[in-house]
Amino acid sequence: MTSNVFLNWALIAISLFNAILLLWLALTVWLNADQRSPGAMVAAGGFLLGSFFFVSHSALLMKNGNLYLTPGAIPWFVMGLAPVVLLPATWYLVILWHAGYWDAPDSALRRRHHRWLWLLMSIVAAALASLALMGIPYLPFLHRLSPAIWPERELLRYPIFGIPLATAAFPIYVLLSMTLSLDAILHPEPSRRLMGDEARRRARPWLIAASVLLLLVAIVVAVVVLWTVPQARAQSGIYIFTSRTFNAIGLLDLIAEGLIAGVILMLGQAMAAYELFTGKALPRRGLANQWRRAAALAGGFSLVVGGLLTLNRPPIYVALLSALLIAAFAALSGWRIFQEWDRSMQQLRPFVSSQRWYESLTANHAAKTPDPFHALCRDLLNTSIAYLIPTGPLAPFVLPRSYPPGRNIPETGEVIAQLPANALIAPIDAGRYDGCAWAIPLWSERGRIGVMLVGPRRDGGLYAREEIEIARATGERLIDAEASLALSRRLMALQREHMAATQLLDQRTRRILHDDVLPLIHTAMLALAADEGKTMALEQLSQAHQDVSDLLRELPAVTTPDITRLGFIPALRRTAETEFGRNFDAIHWEIDNDAARALNQLNPQAQEAMFYAARELVRNAARHAFPAGHDSHRKLILRAWINDDMVQLSVEDNGVGVSSTEDPGRGLGLHGALMAIAGGSLALESRAGRYTRGVLQMPIDVATRQ
Repeated sequence: MTSNVFLNWALIAISLFNAILLLWLALTVWLNADQRSPGAMVAAGGFLLGSFFFVSHSALLMKNGNLYLTPGAIPWFVMGLAPVVLLPATWYLVILWHAGYWDAPDSALRRRHHRWLWLLMSIVAAALASLALMGIPYLPFLHRLSPAIWPERELLRYPIFGIPLATAAFPIYVLLSMTLSLDAILHPEPSRRLMGDEARRRARPWLIAASVLLLLVAIVVAVVVLWTVPQARAQSGIYIFTSRTFNAIGLLDLIAEGLIAGVILMLGQAMAAYELFTGKALPRRGLANQWRRAAALAGGFSLVVGGLLTLNRPPIYVALLSALLIAAFAALSGWRIFQEWDRSMQQLRPFVSSQRWYESLTANHAAKTPDPFHALCRDLLNTSIAYLIPTGPLAPFVLPRSYPPGRNIPETGEVIAQLPANALIAPIDAGRYDGCAWAIPLWSERGRIGVMLVGPRRDGGLYAREEIEIARATGERLIDAEASLALSRRLMALQREHMAATQLLDQRTRRILHDDVLPLIHTAMLALAADEGKTMALEQLSQAHQDVSDLLRELPAVTTPDITRLGFIPALRRTAETEFGRNFDAIHWEIDNDAARALNQLNPQAQEAMFYAARELVRNAARHAFPAGHDSHRKLILRAWINDDMVQLSVEDNGVGVSSTEDPGRGLGLHGALMAIAGGSLALESRAGRYTRGVLQMPIDVATRQ
């Protein structure tokens, strides 16, 4: 230790600070690595080596209370030099792994660094062997045997032109390691990890700064060795330094420790913010909080304990104060955890609270409740822009949403087609999707039901894994809940219309039979009984027959027996050509035989729902596709095929189309609800002036006959 108390305090405090944080980083990488890959293990080993170096450094500081290096301290000195030799090469290995050196055997990065890697590994092996030769003779149990085994040599004195060999080679070795590391950082291979390229881009300034600081550390170490080794005087195996030299060594040591502390803080920030070494696809918000707590604990503990050790207080004081400090930190950490938990509960409350669907359903208007999507984007994700877009079978029942409200919804067909399977989040082109840079797929048991597009965070950071998982769960819940509400409303409307139609039909039937048919029959009976007016009786009976026939014609037709007797496609063909054939110049049928068999195997409920939905599509095409004055060739195309265990039926016309803001009609809405109840879906696609296509889907494995 030096003659300056404050310098000694700073040396021990920063050494303990670095040892604690490096050990925390090593254990965190080891325990939280997504996969125990060699790169993650090398990173954890590098942090562990650094922690061991500062442990030996602290022990050497406390052991050397005088201005000389004793034989008993030399093993600690050599063991402290071993991590110094290993760390530049370890840093280079970690950067190579981070840059994708081992991802592809024929990559440009591998071809550029292959020979340099072997050269550095050879240098490290030679340096470690030299350290072993210098340190082993001074081990306590070999100290008496060392003269017989190793010749007496002064430590680190293998001069070339007056400069020790190790001293001359070390700066060159570190400079080479840092230069190669910077090249790998600036020219990496494409990442295979989800969001890996974005994490690399954001972490690159931290890694470059850490490499530069490590290079400065190497320069400081080289200066120390170049300046101090010639000044040491060996007397009977003891290396003596002057007070001025020892103070200068301490000051340079403090500078090197401070630079390394800066490197540790940068690497910890990069790992906590971007999961740099653990391989996780997204950073975790909790890891950043843990890193801040670990840095606070290391700073407070090292400052207090370093002061006690510098003042040579009794060990019991050091132990007691350390225990009290740890207890206080644990209490403060628990208090912060509970505060974060309360804040998380407040953020999650809009997503789990009741949305008053019952009031909305029974009162025929939306109940006033907090909008979960708005709370998600504003409070949790802190995003600048977002869209919630339903797709698939639930799309007809849910309106897309935007944040901030009122924005035009972008077209997402290409995004959905390009999303990787089971991806938590995927990058997209922000220029094509109104500034949104990420897509979050939403799923249910039926498959993909929507996608959430989000833009950059307002604070410029990456989204945490917890935030994306909450966003996905919230989006799926919103789509499912709103689809259920819309489906219930349509079913209630269908039930009301059915009840009203039944009552009207019943009243009309009674009125016609009572007011029209019965008087005619009664008059005819009187005329026949009087044997007069036979002609009038026949006319009245004919009129009664006509009224009853008209009434029967107005009753709903039952087509299910035709489906059972003829088959699905023949029954649909008969209905389309008989009832609506005059509205089209041509009806083209493109029916796959497997699809026709699958349609015939659907259960009666699914068959009926699909048949009536197809009939409604044909009816809409006949009534609305070709307005008055439309002179083009009127064509209707019906297709049936099987795709991904789904039997699909499309009805397409070449009419005027339907705009995206136009209501497709209550009939299609009700039939879409009936299709959803049966397990299928109804989707409508249209291009103005070109076509309108309705697509019906029904899962074969869900709705087939038992």
